[in-house]
Amino acid sequence: MHSGKRLSRDFYVRDVLTVAPELPGKQLVLKFPDDSVGRYKITEVEAYRGSEDRACHAFKGRTTRTEIMYHEGGRLYIYFIYGMY
Repeated sequence: MHSGKRLSRDFYVRDVLTVAPELPGKQLVLKFPDDSVGRYKITEVEAYRGSEDRACHAFKGRTTRTEIMYHEGGRLYIYFIYGMY
């Protein structure tokens, strides 16, 4: 069961080290083009400080891949890692 409360943009535009610990347990809800809805419980997060963080993909600069990291908070950046190694 979910509360149905959508988080405001203000939730996401805070410091990443404040936002990240508050995400586990929340749900990501996506509405697809066919009007179906997917609900996904957030169980794990990582926090990076963008271009100033050597561990962040954005550290080496703005590219097509990292463009989303330069937008306002509340956007998704999903990348493939598992099964790669």
